[in-house]
Amino acid sequence: MDLEPIPYDMQIFVCTNDRKGEKPSCGDHQGEEIFKELRRIAKERGLHPRIRVAQAKCLGQCAQGANIMVYGPSGGVWYKQMTLDDVPAFAEKYLTVKP
Repeated sequence: MDLEPIPYDMQIFVCTNDRKGEKPSCGDHQGEEIFKELRRIAKERGLHPRIRVAQAKCLGQCAQGANIMVYGPSGGVWYKQMTLDDVPAFAEKYLTVKP
């Protein structure tokens, strides 16, 4: 096993779990659509893959969905109850081109 530094400046995990209405899930709250929009923005701004936007199939907090975990140089943060309307402000905070 080799230990290496994390190869990304930041990782953003968006829960896309969809339990098809059997139990609450981030899929009920547009998790997949939020993921796709954040990934699109990251690519459009030339940040992907340096800033990695990835799907998480379950973050264990589906009743609070949609959920996002962000890991960066200063640690991690958790967002719950995200909506598509929140994406522009989130992108402005995390998906900006920095020198």
